[in-house]
Amino acid sequence: MTMRKPIDTVNTVAAPVLAENLAKQAAGSPGELWLAANPKLRANTLQHGPLTSRYPQKLLVFALSCALGMDVYAKPTEEPAGKQHPKTFPKHHAPDKAEQLAEVEVVDASNKSFFPNTAKATPQFKVSREDIETKVNATTVEDALRYIPGVNVRRRYAGDANAPIAMRGSNITQSAHSMIFTDGMPIYNMVNAGHTAAPRWSMVAPSEIESVDVLFGPFSAQYDGHSFGGVVNLNTKMPDKFEAQMDATGIFQDMHRGGRNQVLQGFRTFLSAGDRFDKFSIYGSYNHLTNEGQPMDPIGTTAALTSPGTATVIPVTGAHLIPSPTGGKNFIFGDNGIDKTDTDLFKVKMAYDLTDDLQTRFTIAYEERIRSNGDPLVLSRNALTGQTVYSIPNSRIYSQDGYYFRVPTNGFRLQEQNRQALNYGWSLKGKISDTWNIDTTASYYDAFHDKTIQSAGLAQDRRALVNDVLPGQVTDVDTWWATYDLKLATDEFLGRKDLSFMGGYQLVHGNNNNKVYNSDNYANANRDKTVSDSGGQTQTNSLFSQLEWRFLKDWSVMAGLRFDHFQAIDGHFYNYNRAVNDRRRIQNYADREQSRISPKASIEYSPDAWTFRYSFSKAYRFPVAEELFASKNTVAGTTFSDPNLGPENGYFHNFMTQYNLAQGYIRANFFYDQIKDEIFSYNPLLAGGNGPNTYLAIGETETIGVDLTYQQYGLFGLPLDFMANTIFMNKQIVNNPQARGLEGNEWPRTPRLQANVSATYRVLPEWDVTGNVRYRSDMFHQITNVDTEANVFNGSDEYTFVDFKTNYRLPEYHHLKSTVSAGVDNILDQDVYENNPLAQRTYYVSLSLKY
Repeated sequence: MTMRKPIDTVNTVAAPVLAENLAKQAAGSPGELWLAANPKLRANTLQHGPLTSRYPQKLLVFALSCALGMDVYAKPTEEPAGKQHPKTFPKHHAPDKAEQLAEVEVVDASNKSFFPNTAKATPQFKVSREDIETKVNATTVEDALRYIPGVNVRRRYAGDANAPIAMRGSNITQSAHSMIFTDGMPIYNMVNAGHTAAPRWSMVAPSEIESVDVLFGPFSAQYDGHSFGGVVNLNTKMPDKFEAQMDATGIFQDMHRGGRNQVLQGFRTFLSAGDRFDKFSIYGSYNHLTNEGQPMDPIGTTAALTSPGTATVIPVTGAHLIPSPTGGKNFIFGDNGIDKTDTDLFKVKMAYDLTDDLQTRFTIAYEERIRSNGDPLVLSRNALTGQTVYSIPNSRIYSQDGYYFRVPTNGFRLQEQNRQALNYGWSLKGKISDTWNIDTTASYYDAFHDKTIQSAGLAQDRRALVNDVLPGQVTDVDTWWATYDLKLATDEFLGRKDLSFMGGYQLVHGNNNNKVYNSDNYANANRDKTVSDSGGQTQTNSLFSQLEWRFLKDWSVMAGLRFDHFQAIDGHFYNYNRAVNDRRRIQNYADREQSRISPKASIEYSPDAWTFRYSFSKAYRFPVAEELFASKNTVAGTTFSDPNLGPENGYFHNFMTQYNLAQGYIRANFFYDQIKDEIFSYNPLLAGGNGPNTYLAIGETETIGVDLTYQQYGLFGLPLDFMANTIFMNKQIVNNPQARGLEGNEWPRTPRLQANVSATYRVLPEWDVTGNVRYRSDMFHQITNVDTEANVFNGSDEYTFVDFKTNYRLPEYHHLKSTVSAGVDNILDQDVYENNPLAQRTYYVSLSLKY
């Protein structure tokens, strides 16, 4: 057991300066991949010549997806960030090697860019499809973000439904600080907040991804304050000809923790097909994932040194005596069982080219997700009889190893969640005149069936039964959101080639409602008595504009403005456990509205291969429906919302320096953030576990940091791709009138240091090997900074994860391309917690067939 250390005492190796890929050459064959990684061979080549469905609608969609087609091999050239001025603006320097090679790229017309880059003032990081397929053991789409600086996705195991994202100075309980889009459609949780409000990652399959664009901070006027941490744009592919794909992956976790020693298993299958018919293209896919995850919640309580004088003491064995996060002692007497997840995703995408430069697209997706646990582990045994022991009344107490503890009736719980959702959207993107472009998207997400059933104990525990029947609780969640986004842009504003303009309008409307019922019979999931009804809606209407002026050679300045009008609507909390005459039984909150204006600005100097850019933003983030309205009391815990929460508001600064290499770059970002009234999901650590969850507005926080990136393809002229990045930051509470004792504390769940290193060596044109290392420093889990013990449940630990992947491409047979892959995550088998335990050593075996 190791104690937490101050960051300045941790012996770390300075990470190399790190970077993003400027012009990574991706082509269709293994031989072309070899050439892309070896500039000398490529130059020579250029000179001398080339070298089970439950529902009927599922069956219908599945049949359609099998009849369609997919997967494009060539990818568009990735232009360096900061070098995306209109081509009419002169740049008096010889093109670098990356630009020369880009001239021979085969560009897939179906996935080309139809809109200018209007987020140039924002620090960016790009990930290509080839990077994902070659270097990452990707079973879910969030795995594509694994090695990006300043990004932390707490994915506890493959298929985890609760995998929140944290970016830069925001932590994983601040999911409302990150925006996730797939082809312009939001899949971030627009109505929930906290550590259980993960994006709807499973609405996108990793095999669909063409590229990923990651933006850090709210520096573009087109994004609202939910981009405090950043924005992730997942770009999916459309076919340019008939294509089909099948992927199959086996997943095996060697789990030995908390009294269990077993191999957890899962598998993923992906089928897709697509084709292009002149101007019309269509793509259908089916993604299925079944997996077993380690138990999420070890069941325990505080170990006491004394027993109540009147209680009868019963000696037991088997419970695990462990340190508590604050340095005391806890007993772990079991767990709630293996976490089992099943997801099915059916999707159809259709696109039509109105012109060569204007495309409209329609997407519809249906997802069903089931999560359950049904095999709890009970460790404690009566020391005299050997019988398994469960809960006991207050007149008795268990004793072991000189300590005393009790097991509550609801300590063990069975649970099953079933969620079915539809997500669909329409977009129009491209040129509408010689100089103007449009990008407009309308989308709707509806989790039309979201039910969770929880038991009030175990059937084996006689004290948990009522009339010999196990009771429980049913929670129905009604979640939906609708969005509309319109952007117009030109690189010749007012007929001037040195002016670029972008302006637009956004509408975001979200609904969240929670109804909790007591059930007399857990197995039947009856809704016998209403416990509570809480929820409400929010709506934001926004106008924004942005102007860029390239006033001198290599110089540009940008100014932007955003106006947000926020409304909180129909907020309510009905607590039927309170007396009929209690005024707190029925609470209807008054509708309210607020407006804010957010300025943006940047200045850039980009001589030759260098780019220097300073960006500034003032931003506001309005609370979501859960933070305002979703109070509830369930057998799993209590949540208190606050209908009076105001917007978070912050000042954000970023200074970027970048030097472009032939096939890579070196980059540094220095950033400084000040946020007032920052909303924090507070879940205090009490004796025996976590206390009620509530949302607090913290007076003011301050973040200072730097991220460094070095990325190089064809390192030293070898078939070797290398990437290293690191981010160092310090975030503290600098002012908090409501609780002065928190001032000076570190922001919880925010590591001071993160670093990633990745190296891919192409042993042969058809065989590559990748090694990855992820490091994260220790951090406080509680905002009070009282948790000092490492490697314990309810803590957040330091880790060094070493991952491995290798791919072998079989000879092409009648246009069929086959790839066999194998990989391991967490090779060192580190036992790490981030509140819940993370996965131990996990193995992957995959087969991919592409036509």
